Amino acid sequence: VCSAVGVFPLSLQYGFHNVNKFLQGAWSIDNHFRSAPFEKNLPVLLGLFSIWNVSFLGCPARAILPYCQALQKLAPHIQQVSMESNGKGVSIEGLPLPYEAGEIDFGEPGTNGQHSFYQLIHQGRVVPCDFIGIIKSQQSVYLKG
Repeated sequence: VCSAVGVFPLSLQYGFHNVNKFLQGAWSIDNHFRSAPFEKNLPVLLGLFSIWNVSFLGCPARAILPYCQALQKLAPHIQQVSMESNGKGVSIEGLPLPYEAGEIDFGEPGTNGQHSFYQLIHQGRVVPCDFIGIIKSQQSVYLKG
């Protein structure tokens, strides 16, 4: 999304000022990844959680649960980015790996997920969940009374 192919249509849709703020955020997390010590490095810690959940806890999947309809495409985006990169079952030599190479990512925002797979999780299926809340809605609505 940070390439010219991704930035151009986003700039047309949302304006370059907003896209520039997005790019500054991307630069910030890239810089954090390069410079933060491992024990405080968010991308490293998230990767270690994934390895821990799959390899040591035996949980092959992770639910991504944003509580904001504007983030409805976040889980599918993470599926594509993570599972395409990490979901290989063979080594570079073409041999089967003796361990799991990634987790299955899935998710839906709030209500959509609540009426489907949340029931399975609530009734005892162990699935690590990333709950994503928001502080300020993009489309806040005030109802009197």
